[in-house]
Amino acid sequence: MKRILFISSEFPPGPGGIGTHAFQLAQYHFRQGWNVHVVSPQNYADEKEIATFNANLPFRISRLPSAASRLLQSMLRFQTIWRVIRSFKPHLVLASGSHAIWVTAIILRFHKIPWVLVGHGTEFGAQKGIRARITRLTGNQAQMAICVSRYTQKALHTLRINQPPSLVIYNGADHTRFYRLPAHEVAAFRSAQAVEGQFVLLTVGSVTDRKGQEVVIRALPRIIREFPNVQYWMAGLPNKQSELETLAQGLGVGHHLRFWGRIHDEILLMLYNACDLFVMTSRQLSDGDFEGYGIAVIEAALCGKAAVVSDNSGLAEAVQHNYTGLLVPQNDPEQTAESILVLIKDHQKRAQFETQARKNAIEHQTWEQVGARYVKVFNQLLTKEN
Repeated sequence: MKRILFISSEFPPGPGGIGTHAFQLAQYHFRQGWNVHVVSPQNYADEKEIATFNANLPFRISRLPSAASRLLQSMLRFQTIWRVIRSFKPHLVLASGSHAIWVTAIILRFHKIPWVLVGHGTEFGAQKGIRARITRLTGNQAQMAICVSRYTQKALHTLRINQPPSLVIYNGADHTRFYRLPAHEVAAFRSAQAVEGQFVLLTVGSVTDRKGQEVVIRALPRIIREFPNVQYWMAGLPNKQSELETLAQGLGVGHHLRFWGRIHDEILLMLYNACDLFVMTSRQLSDGDFEGYGIAVIEAALCGKAAVVSDNSGLAEAVQHNYTGLLVPQNDPEQTAESILVLIKDHQKRAQFETQARKNAIEHQTWEQVGARYVKVFNQLLTKEN
């Protein structure tokens, strides 16, 4: 039985694309008969929720400890990973996230174990400074680099991580969790939320500068001038909620917003189904951080929703422009408003996008299909290494 170790910078329960990616791949490899072990911090939920979640996992997980001192925390985590590698003796290691890449490269210099880095985007955003130098040095020690988008792969090469061969495998979404609900259930939910006759926009993701909910809020006055019955829902950790509420009040659109916060799966599924259009206007930050892909876009597509998303990022590869959604320039409220208005007014175009988005997601973008691509690549790598 092949043994694979996933070292990740985050893991469920809770939000985060890197954690979702690691979780879905670990599950898929387990179902394919691999012996799976995961090492990761779990910082997005309380201890009771984490314990319940871990107890139901079919594979082993070793939680990386947290500490008040960053130095102490790094030492404890290094020690944990070292012990797991020595006892588990994996045939292959997958490192996902900056710190996972750094630690994996250092430890595996003392073990003849092939390892693969996964580039999500945040790892390669900073092109200068100590973090960039460490990532370049450690990333070039991997046997292979897998990027979640061509945009991320470009950032990998710009950082001069050129030693390992690289390829792109897009992220997927879980078709067993995200799907179309019966129309009467959706109608009842919309009625309960008092949005009958309203056009609902939805963004799923932590409320942060990078996720760009601010752009949609700034677009609302333009949208509302032509179509007053618009509501903007935001689901995710409400880190910037107070700032955005202040902004919305100043723009006169405060009563058009709703922050849902962190929600459970059944409510998230309902939100995807109850919205009329999915919107994600992520943007690249001054420190180089950018959106590597956009799992939430595919989740929305599985629920039959078109999307308006930012161009010039990995998000652009989660949408086929003018086929499953529309691309807009980053940080451009005016163009964001215009594209949203196009799909509000043109019911036929939006319905066509919805049908095409769902068909494309089901046929090409589920985690089952993505997992199969990873297994094929890993088997080829192990054959070559042996």
